[in-house]
Amino acid sequence: MESKEVRHEIVFSNADIDVRFYLSADDGGYVPPHWHDHIEMIYMLEGEIQIHCETREIHVKAGELIVLNSKEIHSIWSTKNQALVLQVSDKILEKYVPDYELLQFQAVPGPMSPAEATKMERLKKICHDMYVIYEVRPDGYLLKFNSLLYDLLFSLVHSYSIKLVEKEVSRNQKNREKMKEILTFLDKHHEEQLTVQSVAEHFNYHPDYLSRIMKRQIGMTVSEYLYEIRINYIYYDLMNTADFINEIFERHGCTNYRVTMRWFKKRFGCTPKEKRIMEREKL
Repeated sequence: MESKEVRHEIVFSNADIDVRFYLSADDGGYVPPHWHDHIEMIYMLEGEIQIHCETREIHVKAGELIVLNSKEIHSIWSTKNQALVLQVSDKILEKYVPDYELLQFQAVPGPMSPAEATKMERLKKICHDMYVIYEVRPDGYLLKFNSLLYDLLFSLVHSYSIKLVEKEVSRNQKNREKMKEILTFLDKHHEEQLTVQSVAEHFNYHPDYLSRIMKRQIGMTVSEYLYEIRINYIYYDLMNTADFINEIFERHGCTNYRVTMRWFKKRFGCTPKEKRIMEREKL
């Protein structure tokens, strides 16, 4: 967990290419709901992840590939895993694809016909070849990498996208912007004793309406999301300060010690004290 910031994830391209491409390897855990102005392709090599992506829940196992749409709010649970990750800015696709803003990518794991399976295997092979050429970096490697990249993007646009009507795009964007405002507010005020009622009043919503859109968009209630955010901040302070655990809990709005411990153990499988010791032993 590199930062205690969540919400809008800023994606930085690799220094020598116009996209972000890397081998991700981590011990598993949870990434709270976030979004970015890039499409994101994840090719699982080992382990598995569970993605809650607005109205859908997707399980991705080793050997499977998924594409997440730009600006789509998503959260991730994972076991220990390795994956190839490609993030491509909207600006690149807008440059080459007319009406790109109307496209929605639909590459997800699941039952496939033989023809669909063949197309998916080709997509995974291109991704693998991109990794090999980028790791070895022979003379002229950027020529080959970019040719593979644009071949992959063409395949995504040609075989894994549908075109939405403008009204549907506008409605989706409006719903996402509304949810982003709520998530940003909850993150910014996570140390306060917020309730569904107080948050609903802030946005001039009825509490029942707020609860429904939270559950529909991110699969969590206000209270659940607050604890997920607070656990992120608690973890950050555990790793970067010598403060007492009780002080850290209180700093981030966790006045119910028992409930906070339960959420922490659910996330990390151990107590905060044990997690601090384990992480420091790795240094």
